[in-house]
Amino acid sequence: MVFSLFIPLQLLSLPIYQEPWGNDSLLLRPPVSKEKPKRSMAIRIAELVIDFHQKVLSPVDGPRSHFRPTSSQYMRLAMYNYGFIKGFLMGCDRLLRENSDDWVYRKIEIDGEIFKFDPARIDK
Repeated sequence: MVFSLFIPLQLLSLPIYQEPWGNDSLLLRPPVSKEKPKRSMAIRIAELVIDFHQKVLSPVDGPRSHFRPTSSQYMRLAMYNYGFIKGFLMGCDRLLRENSDDWVYRKIEIDGEIFKFDPARIDK
């Protein structure tokens, strides 16, 4: 009987628990834009060539890259971050290092296979 008196009061009361960090806990990452960023004509042509390589040639020839991200994806990321000329040169340098020699830098294991880890850095 006593508990039945408290039920209506509980429904009207304010919540007891409050976030200890206040409104900062509600902050989220800024929304990601759905539209593609503007790219130069050279980068758009290079994207088409890289897409052709990734979707047509690579499945036929089989995966051969010893790096992660793969060399084609690395070139794409480098062109996005550094522009066409510097990104293209970075991608060509990466292709010249594409071999099965020992790697003294960071390595990662994916599905039991060890890959050389060398991402395109964003810092310019």
